[in-house]
Amino acid sequence: MPFIIPNVFKAGEKAIAEQINENFNYLKESIDQINTTLGSRIDEANDTLSADIENTNTNLDSLKESLELDETVVNLGNINPPEALEDGQVPTAQIELEADRIHTAKILANSEIILPTLEDDTKMVNCLIEFSLNTDCTLTLPSNIKWPLGEAPELVIDGVAINRMIFDTTDGGQNWHGFLSVLNSLEEA
Repeated sequence: MPFIIPNVFKAGEKAIAEQINENFNYLKESIDQINTTLGSRIDEANDTLSADIENTNTNLDSLKESLELDETVVNLGNINPPEALEDGQVPTAQIELEADRIHTAKILANSEIILPTLEDDTKMVNCLIEFSLNTDCTLTLPSNIKWPLGEAPELVIDGVAINRMIFDTTDGGQNWHGFLSVLNSLEEA
């Protein structure tokens, strides 16, 4: 004869079934809460990551633009003494450099280099100047240039040898780094 399951639970079995149901509902609520929290955290992480990626792409675009040196050579020609003032004093000639350009000059007067004024958000800029300096002239450099050995190097002052200085900045022009090299003396044409 087959065993027949009664339709009515005994009191203990009903209590166990209710406890299992209650535990199941608690687990379901906990899993729903975990899913909600994880979803929120994933959304926050995605937003942060998207912002970081956009910022990195902007910085890369800016760096790419700054590294694409415009090959324009600005020939400054001869830097001659400016007109004398009323008191007879001759002012210092100003050599204003442009950002991301190669400048050439023959300096025949006391002169000073003026580095370009930059926008605050400018990341990196180079200026290169190739020049010869006449023997009776001085060249004043801006004080916010840091040199590899801690002080401005000696320039060749003979009117023939070519001094090459490179200036770069990565902080919008607050501070500059300077580098000097000297080409072999050239025959005057």
